[in-house]
Amino acid sequence: MTDPKQINVFHCISKSELAEKCGVSGSTIQKWLNRRYFTQLQKLGYQKNQRILLPGQVRYLIEVLTVIEDE
Repeated sequence: MTDPKQINVFHCISKSELAEKCGVSGSTIQKWLNRRYFTQLQKLGYQKNQRILLPGQVRYLIEVLTVIEDE
C-alpha cells in the first residue's frame, strides 16, 4: 500500500494556469514571481524564463498566494 505522506499532491502547472487560479492577469503573475517571490523561488530552482512551474515551486506558491481550487 502507498504511504499517503509520499503522494505528491502538487503537480507542474504553467504560469498562465496559476494566474487563472489566483484570479489575476499573466503580467501580474510575472511581477509576483520575478520580483516579489523571486528570491524564495530561486532557491527552489526557479528561473525567470521558465514557463512551467515545478511541484516544489507550486507548493511554495500555494502556501503564500490565494489560490482557488476547482472542486
